Formats: sequence, structure tokens, C-alpha cells
Amino acid sequence: MLSLIVVSVLVLGISAQNHPWDPQPRDANWLKRHEALVNQTLQHKTEEQIVFVGDSITEGWGGNGKAVWAKYYTPRHTFNYGIGGDQTQHVIYRIQNKEFDGLNPKVTILMIGTNNAGGNTVEDIAHGVNETVKELLGKMPNTKVILLGVLPRAEPLGAKVKQVNELIAKLNNDKNVFFLDMWSAYETDGKQHTELYVSDKLHLNEKGYEMWQQTMEPLLKKLDPTL
Repeated sequence: MLSLIVVSVLVLGISAQNHPWDPQPRDANWLKRHEALVNQTLQHKTEEQIVFVGDSITEGWGGNGKAVWAKYYTPRHTFNYGIGGDQTQHVIYRIQNKEFDGLNPKVTILMIGTNNAGGNTVEDIAHGVNETVKELLGKMPNTKVILLGVLPRAEPLGAKVKQVNELIAKLNNDKNVFFLDMWSAYETDGKQHTELYVSDKLHLNEKGYEMWQQTMEPLLKKLDPTL
């Protein structure tokens, strides 16, 4: 009986923390991935000039975006901290648990929030993104954050993530947070540029990653011409 009560309390505790701004881990496989990224930091923290942070779309630089990454980012000592399926609360957990300890990159690129769209309000997602940015700057106070808007996706969630972008755009301060909305590169007049996506209309193909690099490059060079 006692064990059942303990399990119930744990389940209720996890459910109660399901806000986009409350740090939350995932399953055992995810924790292994997190530990691998902690080790990446320990091994390369003095080398890292640019870091990418996010979910599967960011992680995809190691898949469909691999050739683009090798050409434009590997020579600039860039490291990837994307984990598929992550929501804002999971990234916050990672930040608070050693993944970025001791890092001092010139630029940090963050795209997060699309996986929150199915279960959280627009306002709550934006709050979660805001807290993620705060946590990153808390760990890496000298970095400049490029906060990317969530990319267009198929309905019914496409309109919702566009509203999220309208809110998180306000986090731009032209000092250490620079919002970049890449929406028009991936959608025109409400029509998603499906040639940049794989069949799920959420994740990017190689052309989609080429577009990301091309769209972001002017801002990246503006923030640090040495990169």
C-alpha cells in the first residue's frame, strides 16, 4: 500500500510540473543523451564558438543537414545541443544540470517551442521560451543569443506557432538577444514551402537546412564578424 501511495505522489508531482517553464527531465534514454551532451561540454568547452540549442529540428543538423553543417559550421567550432522531442521545460532542465557549465560561446542559437504546441497555450509557450533564454544567459552571460522563431508547420498547429513567434519577438533587445523570424523563408501567403520539408511537413530536408543557413548567416556575421 505504501509503495502505491509513493508512486501516486510521484506521478502527481510530475504532472504538477508540466508547465513549459518548470524544468523537467524525460525518460532513461533521454537522460543518456543529456549525459552525452554534458560530456561534450567537458571535452570541448574551450573550443566552442557557436552552439545550437533545441529539439529534433536542431538535432537534424546531424542528419539531413549534415553536409551544410560540415561546410559552414564545423570550421567555426560549432556544437549541437539538440535533442529530438524536447520542449522548453526539458531544455531548461538541461541548462540547469551541467550541459552548458563553463561554456563561453560567442553566439548561441536557440529554436524551441514547436513540441509544446500540442499541449500548451500560446502565452505559456512564450513564457517557457523566455525562461529558456534567461537560463542560457545565466549560464553563459557573455554570449549573444539568436532566438529563432518557430518554423512554419502543417495545421492545425501552424497558426498557433505563428502566434508564439509574435510574442517571443518581443524578447529582442539588440544587446544580447536577437530575434530572427525565418517564417517568410519557409512559407508565403499561408502556403508552406513543402520542398524544404520531409513528408511530415515539420522536419527539414537538406534544402531546408540550406535555407536556414542562408537566412541566418547575415545576422550571425553581424553579431561577430570574426566567425
